[in-house]
Amino acid sequence: MKTAELYDKERSAAFYEERYSHGSSYMDEWPIDKKRRIVNVIRELGLPTEGEAVDFGCGHGVVTDVLRHALPPAWKVYGVDVSETAIGRARARYPDCTFVVADDRKLIDKRFDFIFTHHVLEHVYDVSLVLDEIVQLATQHGTMLHILPCGNAGSLEHQICLLRKDGIDLRLGNRFFFEDEGHVRRLTSAQLCRLCRERGFVLADERYGGQYYGAIEWITRAGPQFIELLTDTAQAVGAEEKAQLKAIRSRLMMYWQLRRVAFGLESRLALTPKSWRNYVAMMLLAPLYPGSKLIDLYLRRRTITEWGERQREPNGSEMYLYFTR
Repeated sequence: MKTAELYDKERSAAFYEERYSHGSSYMDEWPIDKKRRIVNVIRELGLPTEGEAVDFGCGHGVVTDVLRHALPPAWKVYGVDVSETAIGRARARYPDCTFVVADDRKLIDKRFDFIFTHHVLEHVYDVSLVLDEIVQLATQHGTMLHILPCGNAGSLEHQICLLRKDGIDLRLGNRFFFEDEGHVRRLTSAQLCRLCRERGFVLADERYGGQYYGAIEWITRAGPQFIELLTDTAQAVGAEEKAQLKAIRSRLMMYWQLRRVAFGLESRLALTPKSWRNYVAMMLLAPLYPGSKLIDLYLRRRTITEWGERQREPNGSEMYLYFTR
């Protein structure tokens, strides 16, 4: 299905039901550093010691469980999603949370003290209508935390887009060219603040991640084919931009080459069962692993340091925006 078709409610719902039904790993896991970041952000919001929270667009419930651990023990945590398949798996995996399909009549009169979305608003068929639905779920003093890709200028990803003729698609809500087909927009912080303000919510806290090292970390983890796609010089705006894309490609490929042994060995260690070829490959990779792992840890540490030092700078590739009435 083409991205443009996902602005239709029924097609969008069918698209995600298909993904969850045939791709059980879709949105199924997030790096441990990312989970810790979410926990820390929520714990610093100064929320009450008890209440009811909902993870709107919860998928398989992975981040719903992170939300449960982030909140004080007296909170009750719910997860809501359009996909019955995703909700079924979430119920089986995380029994300490309550999961409900989005059209369940139980939600009609239900109100929550804290509403949480994680990488949801870039997917929804109509962000205005969905925000209307979200706001209706809030209590009189309810608050919201939205985590999603950031369209603000200045991040490495945004800079790469500006170097390309196809970098940002204005027809698809400023969507960046490399994004998953399910992403139908990339909001700026100003756009989301305006949408929430129109619904009676004002920005109370804002944080941003992935200005530079965070972007390098996930891009190089994605692998060489993605790096080549990202920095395709055939799409350069001009000669100067072409040279800049080449320089960015060289930097990204260098990091990938230095990390690839650590990726390769760790991925084989995780395989169950292992074939004899896996064991041979691990033996060959083992002598090079310590050096490669040091580079991997260095980049991850720079990403964590970047978050600590620059989380208030709006030129990130991911934003954490907290709203109150």
